[in-house]
Amino acid sequence: MVPMLPSVKAMLQIICCLMILAVGGAALQPFCHRLAEAESATNLRKASITLLPSRDTLAEQLSFFLLGGLRSLAAEIMVLDATTAWTKRNWPLVERRWQMITTLNPERQNYWVNAARDMAVNAAAHAINNERLDDRERVSLSRSYFERGVRFLREGIAHHPDSILLHISLGDTYADLNRFPSFAQAAEVYHRAVQLGASGLYQRQEFYNLCRIRGREHEAWALGRELYKNPAQRVPSLLCLLFVLQQKLDVPPEQKLSPEQLFGSEKKARRELTRFQNNSLRFPVHGIKKYLNNLPRQS
Repeated sequence: MVPMLPSVKAMLQIICCLMILAVGGAALQPFCHRLAEAESATNLRKASITLLPSRDTLAEQLSFFLLGGLRSLAAEIMVLDATTAWTKRNWPLVERRWQMITTLNPERQNYWVNAARDMAVNAAAHAINNERLDDRERVSLSRSYFERGVRFLREGIAHHPDSILLHISLGDTYADLNRFPSFAQAAEVYHRAVQLGASGLYQRQEFYNLCRIRGREHEAWALGRELYKNPAQRVPSLLCLLFVLQQKLDVPPEQKLSPEQLFGSEKKARRELTRFQNNSLRFPVHGIKKYLNNLPRQS
């Protein structure tokens, strides 16, 4: 994540805001201890917050409360601080900053997206590659950060139930093969994104994820056939998956699309299916090897 450099005007506003924060934080310091005790007594602290350094005091949070109309500017300041924490790989602090940012300005949808990416992608990747942890700890911590990223997007959608951006981001997160994919949830979220007006690309993403789910092949086949009606959707991966689903579901001959119909010629079918059978995307390849073995040898 590369932060945008603020304008001179914005920088002056930030400096003024920081001065207010400094004065406000100092004035509120005597109240912090009592508030922290009350917060602890009522079990209001979240588990993730307890991981933060003790110097991250309540005075900072209370100062923001006094800003009123400067909430958006305060959020921008926190974005810069989140970026600094990101460069130091201080993931608990990064999470806390995004919690504050999205609380200060929940209307900015990209805040929810960036918060989720920092947790579900960046923090999760850092944890899984942390050589100081054993394998079980790596996976557990990485999954924990992944789930926190998902939670940011879920909370964002609660604020913006009709957001195409947030639904697509959540679908992409669930479909990420490098993390902890959930193809069923990815398909569901992409479906909702399409209902909200997302492009046909995401209907194809729904299809791809349905193809990976055992027991939902008929649903995938029906959606794939619908997509096939649009020539713009006839990309090689969709055509190969339609071929595979036909073999796997034992589709009656009168309903099948022949390899020539799908690919245009036997030669193209051989080429595309040969490439596809070794895919690393967890797509099914049922029936491809048998079909290719039955083709006449090329001279």
